Amino acid sequence: MLLSPLPLKENKVMPPGRFVADRVTAAILALVVAAPLNAQDVDGAKVLDGLGATADDIAQLEGGEIIAYSDEAYESTPRELSADAVMLIDTDLDAIVEALVDAVTVIPTKLMIDHSEISSEADFANVAYTEDDIDEVEELFKLKPGKDFNLSPAEFEILKTRLSPHRKGGPAEKITAASDALREILIGRYNRYQADGLKGIDAYWRSKRKQVDVGEELFLTTDTFRPFEPDFPEYFHVIENYPSGADCCEHYFRWLKVKIHKRPAFALAHTMIQKTDQFILYTERFYYVSNTLNSVQVTLSWLPYDENTYMGIAMSASADILDSMMGKMLRPLGRNKAQDLVTDVMTEVRADLEDR
Repeated sequence: MLLSPLPLKENKVMPPGRFVADRVTAAILALVVAAPLNAQDVDGAKVLDGLGATADDIAQLEGGEIIAYSDEAYESTPRELSADAVMLIDTDLDAIVEALVDAVTVIPTKLMIDHSEISSEADFANVAYTEDDIDEVEELFKLKPGKDFNLSPAEFEILKTRLSPHRKGGPAEKITAASDALREILIGRYNRYQADGLKGIDAYWRSKRKQVDVGEELFLTTDTFRPFEPDFPEYFHVIENYPSGADCCEHYFRWLKVKIHKRPAFALAHTMIQKTDQFILYTERFYYVSNTLNSVQVTLSWLPYDENTYMGIAMSASADILDSMMGKMLRPLGRNKAQDLVTDVMTEVRADLEDR
């Protein structure tokens, strides 16, 4: 018996060569908690068989393919998209940890503009807009709540204070003022998260009548693990209650500047890694000063599969536009994008490992 019984829903009929999405996600997450119970019970081949994987599925995985799919059953809000992917690779756990840490973040490199690890406020010194970002800066100077930027009421007050004196300034002056304001906002977010975790993330201000609680969204994403809390209490506790229980994991904090939908976006990222001789669990969460994305949380689990390592990834991305009439029309496209993202993440991790 690998783990405690899981509350699985009725299986969906999937095309040949595709896993049943509900069962795959449950089992990927279950694998994470299985390892501490009894290492000899962790057998990737038996797990795949239990998932209902076909011979074609297994042949694709053993041939080096990545299988990705949408996972609607685990989306906790109308704004959320969830996608998962699975692959096998010939490596060892130490190499995986090194690759994940060296890679800085699981965000695909094609989206990355700049980043820095954070250990103090001084590490935010290079947070900045550039001449190429002038259109984004001009949008910031409009100083109005909405879906263009993920900012709380207090953060809009910072913008008002920092930007208003420079409304009539030239591009260089505006870029400097916007960079200073953004830096102050990110430092404030970092300090509140260090003190209070998810509860310290202020709600995004959409209008006078609407705010989006991104901390609650990330909490709900984390809630996917709740069935496994009895088997894996330390990790569940820290991903839900950080900074309480932080000693069970290694922690990394970074600010990121990425390009999303052809626009620059800044985010804070928190990475948690727990490793034993049998498994690795890696969770990375992001919350954005951005258009479109509210938050992203990515979890990777690695377990033995013969001479290879079985890897599962679960990704949830909240996009506020999806909670609208237009959003419902865009969901199929969003699902494809979510699958592309987890596939890109896996592809880059595999390439890094193969180069070692």
